[in-house]
Amino acid sequence: MAGISGNAPRQRKQLSGAAVSLVAVAVSELRGDLARLLDSAWDEPVRRRAEELSAALGQVCQAQGLDELKTLFRATTNLTRLPRPEAVRLLPALREKFESLLSEVQRRLPKGSDGARG
Repeated sequence: MAGISGNAPRQRKQLSGAAVSLVAVAVSELRGDLARLLDSAWDEPVRRRAEELSAALGQVCQAQGLDELKTLFRATTNLTRLPRPEAVRLLPALREKFESLLSEVQRRLPKGSDGARG
């Protein structure tokens, strides 16, 4: 197939207002899960829930061509996979990093009711 490059940027899909709202609700849930994770000193069931939600959000973003958001969720997911002994030593830094990542997610989340912004 001449003319098709594996490095070409993908076309961003338009998201419905309902889809954007659902992602925003899931991000809010993730924010709460991450706060509980930090407050619990890395309790395993809380960690698993945060990891699963973050990974699912990353998959949704990948499917929708939202590569910047996918990267942010991938970073969040990877941080939730830290072993408890390591995470406990890093709790203040993890709190700051999670806040930074989720603030960036909020900033980049598509807005509007008729689709994604460019």
